[in-house]
Amino acid sequence: MKVTIAIILASTLLMVGIAQAQVRTVTKTGPNGKTLVLKMDGKYSTCLRDGQRLGYSLESATRYCDSLPSLKK
Repeated sequence: MKVTIAIILASTLLMVGIAQAQVRTVTKTGPNGKTLVLKMDGKYSTCLRDGQRLGYSLESATRYCDSLPSLKK
């Protein structure tokens, strides 16, 4: 029983690690010089969040994310 649980746990962690490894990352610097490593997962919400984390205003981040046709809303 303990071995089965350990195998299930290990395989779950491996699958999560593989899924996260497939998301592309990029390093960007915002207008105030703040540098972050961002996940490029193709989501509109992530684009807005990361734009604000970099230091852009909500309006600027919204304009930028709206200009990217490949984002999933």
